[in-house]
Amino acid sequence: MLTAMVAVDNIEAGILSKENLWSINTEQEYHEEKKIDAAPGVKLRTKQPSLPAYVWQNKWNRAYLFAALASFVIQFIFFKIRYPFANYMPDSYSYLETAYSNADINMWPVAYSKFLRFISVFTHSDKLVVGIQYLFMQAAAMVLLFSLLFLMRPGRIIKNILLIFFLFNPVPLYAANYISADALFIGCSILWFTTLLWIIYQPKAWQIWVQGILLLACFTVRYNAIYYPLIGAIAYMLSRQNWGRKLAGITVGCLLVFGSYMYTSSKMKDLTGHRQFSAFGGWQLANNALYMYEHIPANERTTVPSRFKKLEDMVRQHMDTLRKVKLTAADSANSYFYLWNGRAPLIQYMSKEWQKDSVSPYFKRWASEGPLYTDYALLLIRKYPWQFVQYFMYPNAIKFAVPPSEFLGMYNMGGDSVGTLAKDWFQYKTLKVQDHKQAKKSITSVEWYPIFSALVNLLLVINIIGLFVLGGVKISRELVTLIIIVSACWLLNAAFSIFASPIVLRYQLFPILICFSIAMLIGDVLYKPPLKMQNV
Repeated sequence: MLTAMVAVDNIEAGILSKENLWSINTEQEYHEEKKIDAAPGVKLRTKQPSLPAYVWQNKWNRAYLFAALASFVIQFIFFKIRYPFANYMPDSYSYLETAYSNADINMWPVAYSKFLRFISVFTHSDKLVVGIQYLFMQAAAMVLLFSLLFLMRPGRIIKNILLIFFLFNPVPLYAANYISADALFIGCSILWFTTLLWIIYQPKAWQIWVQGILLLACFTVRYNAIYYPLIGAIAYMLSRQNWGRKLAGITVGCLLVFGSYMYTSSKMKDLTGHRQFSAFGGWQLANNALYMYEHIPANERTTVPSRFKKLEDMVRQHMDTLRKVKLTAADSANSYFYLWNGRAPLIQYMSKEWQKDSVSPYFKRWASEGPLYTDYALLLIRKYPWQFVQYFMYPNAIKFAVPPSEFLGMYNMGGDSVGTLAKDWFQYKTLKVQDHKQAKKSITSVEWYPIFSALVNLLLVINIIGLFVLGGVKISRELVTLIIIVSACWLLNAAFSIFASPIVLRYQLFPILICFSIAMLIGDVLYKPPLKMQNV
């Protein structure tokens, strides 16, 4: 009877292939969900429960949910006892400045600054800001976790491993404690990926707008989501639904992101006179190219067009005296000396170009150089492509494998005080936020995470290869699609990070979480006993 009922469910769900039509799940948890009270002699046809029913009606899942909520609250309370103030880095003050002026454009996307400004309408408590960031990120993680458990039905061991990882991972606490867009971006990205999961396994019309809105949210919080529309398009193309819905899903997401792109570009043109999307991209690309240019001998440097001559002369002067310039450990480790250091030629060139203008705000001066730096960087990369791979991309690839903890591994950048802007915005009584001796200590709870990141990437690759090479394992079309999506996400993130982005641990937290979850679920499929293979 159970087999016949499951076959009917499979037909209704659109699973018509012979090998999957009669597949059943023999786990006790499945039978508990199929139970239904009926009068004697009455036959009832049951349907697969919804996600809320799966979580709430199953006593174990309900217990896990309550345990997660209690765990998050308790961890947050103890964490704030240890770190009563929010954490700050240079980006934090840029976000606060944008929130204070209510600007529509800045160095970074302004969505997080709008979030800070909205919270300030009700309170200036930094604890509330951090609490909202933490609970949002963890709530999104729980939605992803229960969606994975509901749609993929892993064994009890893998299920418990995932639950423990999501509940007691300490890193989200430190990420959420920053006045930074990291927590919101991670939470939005998790919800966006969860939507892709449902598009693959149970496609519905309402997912078109949900995926599009979440895609827009990710993009307006951080520009690292620039490749997300391509991932969403792949998910729709491979999903089981008609072409009308597929095209609608792809179009809605792309149009929303394109609208945001055009709005920001228009604002930048009004301010600087140049249509550009992100001035930071030009500065970042120039920074990357100059790390390569350091290694080009003076006699091998070729001439540049006249529009770059003044900048090129300053760069060459810097390169010729580079040995006399002492880089800090942070500059060398994270590859952003040319981006922010006042001794570097990029900032010196900007200062010289605007030295007669004492009226224009700093952001206008900074953003106005973005197009020039973009063109200059692309010129150098085209001239020395192999050197760029050797001297920048290869070292960056090593950092991608083991991302440096950067600011996530220390409290308040190792200082004991905050800036005046932070003090005024959150209404602190004093600039001092902790004892100076404690401030210099690194955060040991985060030190192990770069190695964990490398192990997660390795585990994902090994399990994917094993799944398709070893043979003897029947996998569904949906699981193949999910593996393609995760692989594409991993590859695009790696390419974007290695070529154009600073690689630090906090930028890799979302990929680490996704890769670990999927690696565990693939491992559950790969190493299941033979008798359970028929249920995949």
